[in-house]
Amino acid sequence: MAKWFKGDLHIHSALSPCGSLYMSPRAIVEEAKKRGLDLISVTDHNTCDNLVYVEKVAHEEGITLIPGMELQTEEEVHLLAYFETLGGALAFKEEVYPYLPDVKNDPDYFGDQVIVDEHDNIVGVEEKLLINSLLLSLDQCVEMVRSYRGISLPAHVDRETFGIINQLGFVPDYLGFRAVEISRAITPQEALSKWPELEGYTLVGSSDAHYLDDIGAVVTLFHMETPSWEGLRGVLEEGRGRVNILRTSSSRSRGVVGEFP
Repeated sequence: MAKWFKGDLHIHSALSPCGSLYMSPRAIVEEAKKRGLDLISVTDHNTCDNLVYVEKVAHEEGITLIPGMELQTEEEVHLLAYFETLGGALAFKEEVYPYLPDVKNDPDYFGDQVIVDEHDNIVGVEEKLLINSLLLSLDQCVEMVRSYRGISLPAHVDRETFGIINQLGFVPDYLGFRAVEISRAITPQEALSKWPELEGYTLVGSSDAHYLDDIGAVVTLFHMETPSWEGLRGVLEEGRGRVNILRTSSSRSRGVVGEFP
């Protein structure tokens, strides 16, 4: 029997230069558990090396991890990519990494990019600046994700920076997206009022957390059999099930602000 499961599918770890150094794999998972989340995705910019350790902690804590990344295309569109397995995500990363410009990160300006293990030890540092655009188009990125049997959806489509509507002027029908993400700065009703063309998509919301306190600020309730890849694919790609977007007030109490078939 299908149930409602709470997911936050857009979280950054300390590997993203914009992410707090406190965003270690263990801290992320433990915070997610405190917030009552059933499934999470850590989606660092153009890489996923911390997922190895996130998966270990998530398994310990009984939380489903959906391996993910946040790609930045050459059009400066942010695209969320989700994968069935950790191995699939890591293999995908190896394919796209050469398309990241060979520009060295300046930690003092952009922030640190560290790989942290399940015991909060820094075990590596990413030297390339991760927040550059890949030398790949949106079309190429979507096709590459699909070739790994992954799911892609445009991130925070309402944002003036890196949102697909602002960058391209529309969401291309031919790419076959069934779902799009809206940011926590807007409600589903506001998004549909401003962009009626989004009516045809399943709207999902996530925290886009860069700090621990942000995890669970916005979540999506997914109506599915289990908090699993199969269930998520059914909702985001096959139109099975429903979603509710939940927001958090300053007191962290939650209320439903939208429901979409």
